[in-house]
Parts: sequence; structure tokens; C-alpha cells
Amino acid sequence: MTRAKISKLELVFPPVSNQEAVWFRDVPEVEEMLRQSDFYIIGGRPEIKLSDFRKDDEEATLSFDVSVEGGPSDHVLLRIKDLPGIEEADPDTLYIELGPKFVRFWDGPVKQDGSEVLEWFTTEKLLWSRAHEWPGIEGLNRHAELAVYDLLYVGIAKTGDSFDRLIDKGHHARTAILANEPQRFPGARVSDETYLFLFRTESLVMQTFEPEHDFQDSDFEDNLDRKQVVADAEKAFVSMLKPDYNKVRFARYPKGSDGLYGAGFLRYGYLVNEDVTFNTAHGRVRGARDPQGFISNAADFIFVDGDDVRLMVSGVDFPTQPSRTP
Repeated sequence: MTRAKISKLELVFPPVSNQEAVWFRDVPEVEEMLRQSDFYIIGGRPEIKLSDFRKDDEEATLSFDVSVEGGPSDHVLLRIKDLPGIEEADPDTLYIELGPKFVRFWDGPVKQDGSEVLEWFTTEKLLWSRAHEWPGIEGLNRHAELAVYDLLYVGIAKTGDSFDRLIDKGHHARTAILANEPQRFPGARVSDETYLFLFRTESLVMQTFEPEHDFQDSDFEDNLDRKQVVADAEKAFVSMLKPDYNKVRFARYPKGSDGLYGAGFLRYGYLVNEDVTFNTAHGRVRGARDPQGFISNAADFIFVDGDDVRLMVSGVDFPTQPSRTP
């Protein structure tokens, strides 16, 4: 019998800026989702701004431009009645709140007692929702090109979850990034150009058997502790990409006592199952999402075969270096 394992990283919540993480920290519904993660990435990119809003009451649409400061831009159209959470809303009591970094739909006067938010989009949630093919979002075909970040730090929660490790408590790398990173666009705050990505791992185990194999129930069980997969994934990404704020680079990877080395897999590897790209001076990992949630051939792949580790890079169809102002 031979075994192979492919693990994909999927976001448990849309990416949030460091500033937004402070705001979301006290929202119970968001906290519940963030606690599903134990693998996280901190990235940097110039802010995205929303502009040139145009509302068509007859068609019930809202359109606007989406632009990375100093970088690429695109256009999006929201069909308001088709957006999740708004299909049943009374159009006569629907209010829209607009800003350069958000859109909110309310069921009454904005921020008034008794009014509630029916649907909302930060800039990163808008890109994430488009990648996940949410109903009511048209255009924004360059969403993957706008979701390109400098990879600053990769971390895991060895115990507990990413919410505790990264958001609820002080985190050394997050503090160091805010203190030391230069602004990427004039006038921006580093807190607004620093983004948190909270992932969970989903694994697929593939096995092949000899014709004469005597099958046992244990042949079809995956008893591996998920924390082993997470620990190995951290080492894989850090050893290949060497993010600036990871001081330990795991030079001996794939060897190690708490990962997958020696766990019975002939081959194993990792990919990011989201339309985001992470760059470092040592390489890039480009994620890609299949609309059905399957593994996408367009994603870069970290591949381990015995002692050999390779970063298998997919074809490039857009520039992958975000702008950065010293």
C-alpha cells in the first residue's frame, strides 16, 4: 500500500486588515468563524479604494470602481436584490451606506436605533465574495490580480486556534510588522496596509493497494492529528518562501518530529485554495480557487517527495509584484 496526501488551505473568513481585525474582535459571529482556523498568514499590500459610485434605482443596481492604490483597478456591479441577505428586503426601507473602503446595506436609516445591516462588503470581502461567485456580483474579473500581497509572516496555533494566537492576544510578529514595515502608498497607515488571513486545512488522502492486499478497516481511516498537518504546512511555506518576519526558517524541512515526515506518506503537498497570491524575495505562492471547491490546476503547489521539496509554479498571466513605496 502507498499513501499520498494533498492539503488545501481555505479561508475561514475573508481577509481583514489589521485595523478591521480590531473592530471584528468583539463580534461573536465573526469570532466563531475565526476560531475554526489554526494556520494564518500576515501579508502587506497597498489599500484598495472604492470610488465613482453609481446607483440605478430602476434596475436596482450599484456600480463602482475598485482600485489598488498605485496599482490595478476594475469595475464591479452589484445587483442589489440578488445579494445574499437582501433578496427578501423591502426596497422602500433599504438604505445604502457608502465609503472609500466599504459598502453596507441597511434595513432602515443608517446607524439609527432599530436599523440592522443586511449585507456588507469591505474591500477584501468584496474580492473574496467575487472569487467565491456570490450571486449579485458582476464584473470585477481582475479580482485575483487585485488580491496580490507581500508575504510577511506564516504562523500556526500549536494549541487552540488562530483567533487566540493572532487576534485576541498580543502577537510578536504582528507587532513587529506594524512597527517596522514602510508604508506602501503615500499617506497610508501601515495598519490599513497589513492584512490577516486565517486558514483551515482540508486534506485528501489517496491510497493505492496491491491486488493481493488484505483489506482492513484501518486502511481507510485517517488518524493523523490535524495539528501535525498544520505544523508541517507551516514548515513547508516558511522553508520555501522565507518570509521576512519568520526568524526560524526550518532549514531541515521536510525532516522534523511534529510534521508529516515519517508518517507513512510517499508524497504530500500543499496549495492555497483561494484566489490570492503571496510574494517574497525568495518566490511566490499563487492560490487559485475552483468554482466547485475542488483542487485547481492553476494553483502553485508545494510538493514533498521523500527528502525532496519543490515549489511547482503554475503559469503566470498577470504581474505578481504589488507596488511598494519606501
